Amino acid sequence: MTKSMLYTVFLEYKGGTYIGQIAATSPAAALPRWFSGLQDNEVVKWGITREELAAVAKSDTPTPITGCRGVWCVSGSAGGGLVLIHLIATDGTP
Repeated sequence: MTKSMLYTVFLEYKGGTYIGQIAATSPAAALPRWFSGLQDNEVVKWGITREELAAVAKSDTPTPITGCRGVWCVSGSAGGGLVLIHLIATDGTP
């Protein structure tokens, strides 16, 4: 059985930075879990839909950041803007 890790997610989109945390077994599994847990009023305020976020996650594989341990990046576009997501494996129990 694969152990869950706590991931801190940083989403940058159209000048805003949005931060959350989610427990998952991998960076790729963390993104859809985080997106599905977002409240409608949050994503509406951000100017992006949950579906657009899911499309970004499906279009790019979390890429490890060179020189860093436990840090990945995902990017894509939605609504005419760049979506940049960083995932950081956070020590501690989820």
